[in-house]
Amino acid sequence: MAKSAATARGTNRGIGRWNVASRILAAIPANYLFTSLATACLARLLAHGLTVNPAEASVAATLLSFAIFATVALFAFGLRSIARLWLWLAVGSAIGGSLLWLSLDMGGRL
Repeated sequence: MAKSAATARGTNRGIGRWNVASRILAAIPANYLFTSLATACLARLLAHGLTVNPAEASVAATLLSFAIFATVALFAFGLRSIARLWLWLAVGSAIGGSLLWLSLDMGGRL
């Protein structure tokens, strides 16, 4: 069988199984965590910060969450660096979680 030029030179840089598995984990469960924290923060911001009716704030944040989830899922497979992807998700989730914790500590329920 004929080998490709990259394999013959020893520089096979194809997409490995761990690369794909890491991107799938980032695209689904980590993305779900990130999006749920962003949605909760946005709903609380709309309800308490901009004095929108809490039910309307919840619906508006939930509608926006579909766009956030789809965008992050596309980025999970579009970015070249897995490390940057995971760093971005971890920092974003930490910021969202801490903002949500602070808002819950100060303001109670939505």
